[in-house]
Amino acid sequence: MSSYSSMGLPILLVWGSLFCLLTPATAEDFTFFHENVLGTSLELRTKADTAEAASWAEERILREVDRLSAIFSGYNAASEFSRWQATSNVAIKVSPELFEVFQACDEWAARTGGAFDPRVEALTRLWSKCAKQNRTPTADELSTNKALMSRPAWRLDAQARTAERLSNCPLSLNAIAKGYIVESACNVALDRVRGIRGILLNIGGDLRVCGDLVQSIDIVDPTSDSEGADPLSRVKIQASSVATSGNSQRGYRIGSQWYSHIFDPRTGHPVENITSATVIASRAEVADALATSFNVLPVAESLRLANSLPDVQCLLVNRDGQTFRSNGWPERAKSAAQPTALAVAPSELSGQAKEQAEAKPGPGGMWNEDFELLVAFEIQRPEGAPGRYRRPYLAVWIEDKEGASVRTLILWAQKNARSQWVPDLRRWYHGDQARRLVDEFDLRKTLSRATRPPGKYDVVWDGKDDHGRQLPAGEYTVSIEAVREHGTYQSIRKRVTVANKPFVEDLKGNVEIKSATLTYRRKGQAR
Repeated sequence: MSSYSSMGLPILLVWGSLFCLLTPATAEDFTFFHENVLGTSLELRTKADTAEAASWAEERILREVDRLSAIFSGYNAASEFSRWQATSNVAIKVSPELFEVFQACDEWAARTGGAFDPRVEALTRLWSKCAKQNRTPTADELSTNKALMSRPAWRLDAQARTAERLSNCPLSLNAIAKGYIVESACNVALDRVRGIRGILLNIGGDLRVCGDLVQSIDIVDPTSDSEGADPLSRVKIQASSVATSGNSQRGYRIGSQWYSHIFDPRTGHPVENITSATVIASRAEVADALATSFNVLPVAESLRLANSLPDVQCLLVNRDGQTFRSNGWPERAKSAAQPTALAVAPSELSGQAKEQAEAKPGPGGMWNEDFELLVAFEIQRPEGAPGRYRRPYLAVWIEDKEGASVRTLILWAQKNARSQWVPDLRRWYHGDQARRLVDEFDLRKTLSRATRPPGKYDVVWDGKDDHGRQLPAGEYTVSIEAVREHGTYQSIRKRVTVANKPFVEDLKGNVEIKSATLTYRRKGQAR
């Protein structure tokens, strides 16, 4: 018995220590935002045991993004892909990551009948050149490009892991590399031993959710692609990826016409019928590749392909605004997308805010429902930041002529048990109504949308208050407030009169907000 006790006690102590190490603590949510990551914005949400673990995951993900960008980038002449593109008719041994992406390109080119094609970079360059000259390509230019794109891009040898470039056609991996990077970054950072329980990584609308995290994703309506707009659809995902591709953010203005930046490799022309394609898949690079392909393919072919693939769903929007869903698209109710209701009764309000809350529509006195106010702004790159940079905490809201907050359009802040930055947006937080909104406002909203430039955001005010009630026409103040952790506090305010007359106001920027523009316009004038 004594022999058993003397040996068993250390074993029990060891097992007890291991049990303490392996038993998860109460995980918290931590959020990080960065601009200018892969030419767009990065959103990272982690479910982690500690703030230190969350910071480790952030650092690990950013390091993996940098590592893979140095392989796949077509903009960096020193990247592995760029250096390989400089070769010709020579079998070059490439990294496992680059070879895997080359193989995936071949697979999706075959599965989509050529709708996916890395040689489409030749069309991007042609149309970009012509757009600068305010013209469309000539028939001869398109014919020359078609001939350039007719030869195979490469020859792969799986046993030797070599890739031989077979033509001088420009190539791009943009339609799949971002998804591959998102997938890999999540895989290297989801480490339960370090206390990372779940991850959401969103880079420019291509995102993945993994681990214990379950996240609702708003699919942005391409006809109203702004922060805070009602989503086209809402889905809840776990251990899945979502990607959206479309023409709402990028394209070419030639004369009076807008052309998509997505091209049909088979015709040489920008796509016209589809304005947005969203794909849910088990892997991020699959969602990325198919989202682009489904902009090119006819609707029926896209739906047929999505329905034939396991764990793939899609939502398509055509130029007439019609939506098409694959058989298993996981639609959810969208009621939460309506303006957030304040936890305050009209009787608790005062002054003009109370009058507006109780106002009834009157002839000529209410907001003209044919109009909207667009607030467009760009976040300033911090001085000395050569590459990516953190996004400041920010609020955009509307005040009535008495200075009372009537509608919060944007609230970007981190809020958890260890970090509370909302009060640092001190002018916004000073208002009674705004302060009551903190617990109601959804700080966890995640959007899947067409990729947009870093630091540039739009938000539309529809003339309603935080209760969802229409407000009167008249004088209002638009406020943009930004505060940076270990940085500066900045504010932009502009009083405007909204009635029946369109206007544009350019606002002076500051060290946090580079520029801002207010555009009061008729609805439907977005493009």
